[in-house]
Amino acid sequence: MVPMTDSSTPNSPTPENARAALTAQMPFVKDALTELVAFRSVHSTPGLEQDNADAAAWVVNAFRTVGVPVEPHVTSDGSTAVIGLREPAAGYPTILLYSHFDVQPASDVENWTSSPWELTERDGRWYGRGAADCKGHVVMHLAVLRALGELTATYPDLAKVGVRVVVEGSEERGGYGLEDLLASSPDLFAADVFLIADSGNDAIGVPAIGTALRGTAPVTVTVETLNQPMHSGQYGGAAPDALLSLIKLLATLHDDDGLVAVDGLDSDARWEGRGPDAATFRADAGVLDGVDILGQAQGLNPNDLTVARPSITVTGLDSLSVADAVNAVVARAAAHVSLRVPPGMDATTAQDALVTHLENHVPQHARMSIARDTLASPFLADITGPALARLTRALADAYGAPDTAEIGSGGSIPLCNALLAQFPDAELGLFGIEEPGCRIHSADESVSPSEIAAMGTAELLFLARTAAEVAAKQ
Repeated sequence: MVPMTDSSTPNSPTPENARAALTAQMPFVKDALTELVAFRSVHSTPGLEQDNADAAAWVVNAFRTVGVPVEPHVTSDGSTAVIGLREPAAGYPTILLYSHFDVQPASDVENWTSSPWELTERDGRWYGRGAADCKGHVVMHLAVLRALGELTATYPDLAKVGVRVVVEGSEERGGYGLEDLLASSPDLFAADVFLIADSGNDAIGVPAIGTALRGTAPVTVTVETLNQPMHSGQYGGAAPDALLSLIKLLATLHDDDGLVAVDGLDSDARWEGRGPDAATFRADAGVLDGVDILGQAQGLNPNDLTVARPSITVTGLDSLSVADAVNAVVARAAAHVSLRVPPGMDATTAQDALVTHLENHVPQHARMSIARDTLASPFLADITGPALARLTRALADAYGAPDTAEIGSGGSIPLCNALLAQFPDAELGLFGIEEPGCRIHSADESVSPSEIAAMGTAELLFLARTAAEVAAKQ
């Protein structure tokens, strides 16, 4: 690995040069994103195997076209990861560019204004599943590499930096496919700096770098009371209702103020970094008029609860839909309970606390079973290294801002911890094009083209300045 320190970079593009180079790539970005969004690349979903295979093939071809000799790698969870390396010149570092081509489902098609699988422009934004998370990052990397190639004629040292590409195929709904590949074949991931493009800013036009991620420790809880649903007129009132029992159980997870009420998950942590105030959070989250934000009565800021403390959300419920309601006592009901784990809290210990709580609160007239889902540890970034200092400066310069904000996220990216455990001398930067208006994981997901251009400019500046710094020392 190559040590790097900051210095002046006279032989690299100016922010204005870089911005112009990325702006010239935006027609390509839109065309490429249109093609990539069209693939319904939801991992581990029966019937979508060809979409996932075609998306992986598209990514392979796209990165080979810009000069990175990538190859597809089938991982232990059945997904395809696209990985390759453009070798560095002697004495130059290798920068890893990460993103993923798989997406969340878009089963709620009726809530989309336009097809989730067709990139659609409205009011200056591009709509489609994965437009922001994370296909927009895939095409951003491609645009940066195209721009880098064009600038090499003026700045030949730009071609000397090693570029490793890792594009995952199961980040959203997979297991540990990529992490298993990292453990078995670490040479595929070796780099001096990891640029993880799967995050974003608190607001459009305000550059940020991520310093904290919560982990996950989810479970699926199932409640059963009868062999089969029974007529509610004939049996209702005496036959125990599984759905009512499940509702009662889930209600014990929070207190009357909506805060987590599970022994072992109590916390008084506060978020010290940048974050939205209550009014901004209300607008970003679309909180309805007359509905209070949780924690306000206790004097808590939104990011105290979304970054610094554990949270519990019911993200799925199995029972009869209202549209299919029948006059029957429900015999079985299940819920997916998502537990987010903040930095400083062990994911296994947190999941144990949740399971113990559920076991201690089984409704009297019900039978319960619990399935533990995959764990992901929280992540706390170290941004004090020279490469991250260069990245934060590049972000500020790309946006024309005086500095770069440090923000936390409630999301989880298990790969971050795994990469640094395997390569402890490397540095890792977490950034990206996602901002509150993107509505990732929701209907009408979208991206602002201006964020793709600005973040791409920052990545280009970082690569160029890294090359110029090494060249100046040789």
